[in-house]
Amino acid sequence: MGQAEVLFFFTGCFVRMTDGCHVRACQDLEMLVATDRSVAVYSYRNHGQWPWREADIENFHRRFPTVELVLDDWTFTLRIAQKVRSIAAIVGGRLGTWAQNIRIPGASPGLDKLRELASLRVAVISYTWGASHLNGRPAPRIIIDTHDLMSLERIQERPAGMLDLAAYSRLRQELFYLGLADEIWSISYSEFWFLRAFLGVARIRMVPPALRSWELTRDISDQHPRFDLVFVGSDNRWNGKSVTALLRTCDAWGIGLKIGIAGAVCTNEEVRSVAEKIPGVELLGFVDDLDRLYASARAAVCPVEGTGTKIKLIEALKAGRPVFAAAGSMAGLLPGYETCVFPIDRNTVEHVLHDPRSLAAAQAAAISYSKVYDMDIVTEQVRSSIKHLA
Repeated sequence: MGQAEVLFFFTGCFVRMTDGCHVRACQDLEMLVATDRSVAVYSYRNHGQWPWREADIENFHRRFPTVELVLDDWTFTLRIAQKVRSIAAIVGGRLGTWAQNIRIPGASPGLDKLRELASLRVAVISYTWGASHLNGRPAPRIIIDTHDLMSLERIQERPAGMLDLAAYSRLRQELFYLGLADEIWSISYSEFWFLRAFLGVARIRMVPPALRSWELTRDISDQHPRFDLVFVGSDNRWNGKSVTALLRTCDAWGIGLKIGIAGAVCTNEEVRSVAEKIPGVELLGFVDDLDRLYASARAAVCPVEGTGTKIKLIEALKAGRPVFAAAGSMAGLLPGYETCVFPIDRNTVEHVLHDPRSLAAAQAAAISYSKVYDMDIVTEQVRSSIKHLA
């Protein structure tokens, strides 16, 4: 085992990039490596949703050749301990702190070896609830990358002001976990301010999605685009419902929009059922070349509410495509997006798409605005964070 200075924890395999959280995890790891610190990844080999296969391990070592991968088994004993921590976190106080520090001897040999390293100073934990999945405190200093806040998702699902027990309990859990961290990374601008109000100013750091600049393929001219709008997304609980609602809305407008849908959301039965009834809608399935996809469209669309920051929205902007977005998708964006991210309403869509000057201005604004998400800029935030704690 090497002399890791930083431990990065994600509960399961993230190198398949099938979900937005995997993209974020890979971004985090790439930025940690760029800080010139020695990094090790810790994860659970047999995770129920994202298990590590041999091909995944090989892919990981190809992509991150300098990073050590340490895998333990997610056992029945660890599952019981995680449940105890989750319940205790709702109560908080001394009980919550005691439960969070429970360490079962021999249950996580890989983590035990990492913890023994004198060089290990900082652990970066993906997701707030990820803290409950670790067998004791993993390192002297802790950073939690929130991704998004599940409590806010639950609150948004309820009528305004009607906070139910499940949402309240989740909020108490998440604030307790975050209160134990030395620093907190927020991917979302709105959640950055929310967390500062609850947990203080000093510990909250804005670490937005970090993307490389795109170069649109020049041999695919956008003079005659194939699509008016494109959407790329996984088949999570938000995307299927949002896409079907979008397709029905655009169909009701009766303006003949050509819409391309890409990603695992194309396997959603409701999406497939609605799409096959609407002229101009194409389900593209998995698309490896997003450069080519965005070059074939006038603009992108992000009809998804929820929390966090939608990474596919940022990717579209980086590719020079303005985005028509739901209010929940706009909330997480850094300031200054108004000239390239627009609400989803008929008048705005028609004006931007059908007026060549407006479209060209919006496409140029997308490239200009998206520079705030450049990998090099965001990496400096990560570098500063690690230096501060290590």
